[in-house]
Parts: sequence; C-alpha cells; structure tokens
Amino acid sequence: MNKSMRNSLIFAIGLVVAAGVSAKEIKVASNNTAYTPEEVQKLANTAVKMGVKEPLNMNVASGNLIVTGSSDTKCIFKVGTAKTPQISGISCK
Repeated sequence: MNKSMRNSLIFAIGLVVAAGVSAKEIKVASNNTAYTPEEVQKLANTAVKMGVKEPLNMNVASGNLIVTGSSDTKCIFKVGTAKTPQISGISCK
C-alpha cells in the first residue's frame, strides 16, 4: 500500500469515527409514529436543523408528520401512509 492510499484510508476512518461521535440524540417528548427509532431520529434531526427546538413532539395523521417543540417553529413532513416515511415535501414555519 503506497503512502497516499494509506493516508486516504486513515482520513476516511477518521471521518467515520468523527461522524459517529458527533451524532447527538434528539430529545423527543411525544411520538405517535410507527417509525423505527433511527427513522425518528433522522426526522427529528432535520426538524431541529430547520429551527424546531427540543424536546420535540411528533404527530402523524393523514400522511403528514407534524413536528413541534419548545419554539414557535413547526415543520410538516409529507410522509405518506407507509410504515416507513416516504418524504415528498417539507414545510417549516
């Protein structure tokens, strides 16, 4: 293995480790979805990045997931009615 490949491999491993360490679990106060904890965290992370403050409340009805929190910002994810979210749009206000 040449020096360039070795350095690239070490750098890539470092990125993976850093990403895993920096992943923060978002606090969810209420959740009526049937989604897996991983899917809930991904949706919650997106809502937090869009301005919703923790702890989050997640309520799904009629194919829309409404995410609210301790801020005035509310996100609506168009997720469909499948057992896994099929996001077709996001609106945050």
